[in-house]
Amino acid sequence: MTHPSSLPPELLRRNLPLLCAALALVVTPHWADLPPAFPGFVWLACGWRLAALYRKAPPPSRIGLFLLTLAGAGLVYLHFHKFYGREGGTALFLVGLGLKLLEMHSLRDLYLVVYLALFVAVTEYLFSQSIPIAAHTLGVVTLLMSCLIGLNGGENLGLAGRLRLGAKMVLQAVPVMVVLFLFLPRIAGPLWKLPEDEPGGTTGLSDSMEPGAISRLGLSRETAFRVDFEGAPPPPQERYWRGPVFWKYDGRRWTAGYDQPLPARRPPQTAGASYRYVLTLEPQRRRWVFALETAETFPAELTRAEDGFLLAAEPIRERRRYLLSSRPAAAFDALSESERRRALQLPGMPDERVRALVDGWLLEDPSADAVAQRALRHFREQPFIYSLRPPAIDGDPIAGFLFETRRGFCEHYAGAFVYLMRVAGIPARVVTGYQGGHWNPVGHFLEVSQADAHAWAEIWIDGNGWTRIDPTAAVAPERIERELAFEADADGAVVFASPVAEALGQRLSSLRGLIREAGLLWDAVDHAWVQWVLAYGPENQGRFLERLGVVDWNRLVYWLTGLLGLLALISFILLWPRCRPAADPALRVYLRVAGKLERQGLVRAPAEGMRDFAARVARSRPDLAESFGRFTALFLAIRYGGMVQPAELERLKALGREIPSRQRGSHQHRGFPDLDAGAEGIAGTTAEAAQHHGPQGPGGRRGHD
Repeated sequence: MTHPSSLPPELLRRNLPLLCAALALVVTPHWADLPPAFPGFVWLACGWRLAALYRKAPPPSRIGLFLLTLAGAGLVYLHFHKFYGREGGTALFLVGLGLKLLEMHSLRDLYLVVYLALFVAVTEYLFSQSIPIAAHTLGVVTLLMSCLIGLNGGENLGLAGRLRLGAKMVLQAVPVMVVLFLFLPRIAGPLWKLPEDEPGGTTGLSDSMEPGAISRLGLSRETAFRVDFEGAPPPPQERYWRGPVFWKYDGRRWTAGYDQPLPARRPPQTAGASYRYVLTLEPQRRRWVFALETAETFPAELTRAEDGFLLAAEPIRERRRYLLSSRPAAAFDALSESERRRALQLPGMPDERVRALVDGWLLEDPSADAVAQRALRHFREQPFIYSLRPPAIDGDPIAGFLFETRRGFCEHYAGAFVYLMRVAGIPARVVTGYQGGHWNPVGHFLEVSQADAHAWAEIWIDGNGWTRIDPTAAVAPERIERELAFEADADGAVVFASPVAEALGQRLSSLRGLIREAGLLWDAVDHAWVQWVLAYGPENQGRFLERLGVVDWNRLVYWLTGLLGLLALISFILLWPRCRPAADPALRVYLRVAGKLERQGLVRAPAEGMRDFAARVARSRPDLAESFGRFTALFLAIRYGGMVQPAELERLKALGREIPSRQRGSHQHRGFPDLDAGAEGIAGTTAEAAQHHGPQGPGGRRGHD
């Protein structure tokens, strides 16, 4: 005997394929975020469940489900060594979704699978909040809503009908979603803490610099920040975005040399052209805010460190937007004795070859500027190569790079240059940040990626203060003056792109040019998405509400209630015309005929069925029994017999015209006479119409009002 809560086979056959398609789609983005075993587990569960339904494959037994549960939990722990966190928690939910699908035994279990799938769809935003993910979520929700429609009285709807109704419900919810997004209080901080950055292998910034330890550097296209300028952007050679400064060198690694940066004693004196811009910074686990050198004005929530870079009060774990202005030239306070000692610190005696090289430069001209220019000329004249695949250095990294490998990226050149300056007795320090960026002519913004991470040097020149010198420009000036093309040759030497305008002019007619144009357009759309959606945090919401005059909770509640009420009213107005029964042409004919009878005193009661009304008319008015009986039978056959045929509708109108508008003779009946008499007057005509049109329509509806 079947348990009353068991799933009927017909219910499964109608709804399981759509449900499995929705589950397979909901885990698809996780193929890029998690090991393939976890989304594959859900796909395997969907295939097994469908095979059990259509191929009569044996479903998993209780012991099999128990073993699958142990295997799934072990797989999660094997990969992540925990059952919580972004990756571990999401993987555990995927395993649970597949297991619940396999052990469904009741309608309640089916509902639970749908709701669990909706939760898994939300976990996609822990990894990405892009436009494709948002579109994917709407599609998944539409499929899952269609599944719920099929489980809740959608037996008469085919697959296309359920999908259409599900899409309509999702579209109707979009305006409500927008209102709630704009007016519900935003939560400061992300929903989930980001994991620690993985070391090595990709460009980006860290709190230390160890050039000789990485033998291969990858180019990451991941966006670091985007910049919207008020007016023209600065030229490429002035696009230096300042980050942390390194003073201490221990023979292998450069570090800041302090636990917490000190705030600047006073703002610098700036000069040159002013650039005003909005910086949209991507989430990170640091407090650094990369302003264009040198920041002149910035929000009160930021502070300027003594080393000249900007800091947020807390690590930046969500997208933030800052209104800044900068000027390229700046003059800081005089160098203190403690700063001079730090800027001349060496881990020990320099290599003899390094000492001899620097002594030769000092004999030519001991001034700081002359020694710096001699070092740059050395990099240009000797066979140094800017490479993303420098060989690892076992001994002294500086001496090995200067005299042996002579291959490296910006960190090698900046670190070696500062070391050379210190050996010459010139205060120097390493500055890290980003250089350049990729101008988007479609969206008119500058995009700076992790591949644009850069290191340069600053030396102290009496009378000029800290002076920026970029030794990378001596070896690869294209790195500073042009955009990086994200390519490298077999030896690792970097290939640089042409300037944007030149590249666009040469490639617009080629396939590569069209692809680039499409990429620029997509970047512009994505930037707008970040500005107006992802960066809509508490600060931006506060500014938006202030423009509307919302300054307290009471007004916020009024706005929210009023907009939701307006949306409900608009929905009612749009849906009301579709709910009026007079839209049916056959019904309009019937109502006209009923109006004729009403003028003769034969009024149809609100709860009276059409057959019962025809029987009462036959008893009260025998002269109308045949004509109104045939008219009623044909109307019922048309209305509940499927599609309306033009010929049948014309026949119905002709029968309606046979019924007079006023009573003939002396018969006049008003009110509601005896309703208990028989209805033989229309029995024959009803049976005749039923034979012609069938007892019920194709949708299974009986011919009754």
